[in-house]
Amino acid sequence: MALFRSERGIGRGEVAESRLEAPVFAGFMLLCAMALAMQHLFVGNASITMALTVSLLVFGVTVARVEFGLYVLIVAMLLSPEIDAGTAISGERNLNIRYDDILIIVIFLGVMLKLSFEGRFALWQPSPVNLGITLYYGVCIVSTLLAWHRGLGAWDARSAFFIMLKMMEFYLLFFLAGHATRDMTDGARIIGLLLATAVVVDVYGIYTIGTTPRVSAPFEKGGTEPNTLGGYMVIIMCLCVGLWTQAPRLWQKLVFGGVAGLTFFPFLFTLSRASYLALAVGVATLAVISRNAVLGVLMVAVLLLSPTIMPQKVKERVAYTIQHESGYEVANTGISVDKSTAERFQVWRKVRFILGLSPFPFYALMGGGVSWESVLDSQYARVILETGLLGLAAFLFLQYRVLKTTRNAYRWTEDWVGRGIAMGTFATTLALMVHSVGTISFLIVRIMEPYWLLVALSVNVRNIALAEHWARARREAEAAETDRITAPGRLQQPASAP
Repeated sequence: MALFRSERGIGRGEVAESRLEAPVFAGFMLLCAMALAMQHLFVGNASITMALTVSLLVFGVTVARVEFGLYVLIVAMLLSPEIDAGTAISGERNLNIRYDDILIIVIFLGVMLKLSFEGRFALWQPSPVNLGITLYYGVCIVSTLLAWHRGLGAWDARSAFFIMLKMMEFYLLFFLAGHATRDMTDGARIIGLLLATAVVVDVYGIYTIGTTPRVSAPFEKGGTEPNTLGGYMVIIMCLCVGLWTQAPRLWQKLVFGGVAGLTFFPFLFTLSRASYLALAVGVATLAVISRNAVLGVLMVAVLLLSPTIMPQKVKERVAYTIQHESGYEVANTGISVDKSTAERFQVWRKVRFILGLSPFPFYALMGGGVSWESVLDSQYARVILETGLLGLAAFLFLQYRVLKTTRNAYRWTEDWVGRGIAMGTFATTLALMVHSVGTISFLIVRIMEPYWLLVALSVNVRNIALAEHWARARREAEAAETDRITAPGRLQQPASAP
């Protein structure tokens, strides 16, 4: 008797799922339970036992139904606990391990096992994004190996290893989401769960207003990171607004508009100026590509009325950027800014100084390896320092491929959910490019996990639209061929009739 019965998609049987029999799976889970019991007897740590138990259950669920494993991961993106492991393992900086880091690996192993039973070994769905990921990650690997070979100062091998592992997790999530969704029904379920999780985060953020100086994400160790929550909320609001512009029914527009509005309120209290600017760019992009005049008018109205309607803390935070009496002067311009903004300018002086004093072929082209100098104030400055101009070119190429893929997705699909997802992802990419000018957005787990999830969904939207186009073209060609063959007979019939 087969363990699995449904016959739809990966995890649901493009190849009959009877190839994995229930007794084999039950025996495997029994061995896992025995191993957990032995582990608990010898180690005696209830937290470790619980984490291993949940991981094995998620692994089993993923083998049974791949999309269920992805559902667990979506909830864990913002709501999983974070453990501060200190610097003993990772090097100079604290190593924060979040449970979803473990879940990604567990679910990946489950998907690989599922693919092996189905006889399919493709890691990625076909898309232009794959080449961009391969090139950029490849440059990162080569640059880091060169740094290790040359023994550069200010470069830490353990930090480099964990950062490369973190980047790999983002691309693994891209792989997982691509294989777990086969149609827009799956995509709609994933978006629904993503937005439900966002509502929980929003409620938490609203609850903490007034209790902390700046609203941040739940379960953070080593201090709050409001920029992280701000970037995450930018993603959610761009997605909601994209879906709002395409929703055909009023109640759907109310739902997406309501989630966006609920997210916007705690978003303001993150006091993240980079996130404010990123959201403005994202919404403006959606207003242009959707040609929605109402959205454009609403955005202009909010900006014009912001001195009146915005909370006092928000107005003070924005006004704090420019220091009229004291502060840090920007490049002999006579303009003084606060320390946080000044650091964003200073990092580029650091880039120019290091590259200017270094031998051109090595540092300028390949950088000093991942984790070199550990820049936190600009993604682009960090990319140049770590991987050089070659890495910057690969990074920009990856972003271009994502923008091109999402643009094709929303132009080609006829499904309003797919069009809204692709529009939201296109706008999110531009917004995060702005956000990353002032922070390392493309290395922050809580920003990149939902982002690469949306990129994977957009790739599937594009692939589904292409498949529907070619299927329609084949049907039209077959119909035309049938008409061509039968046309002479129809013409001769009247002449031969009595």
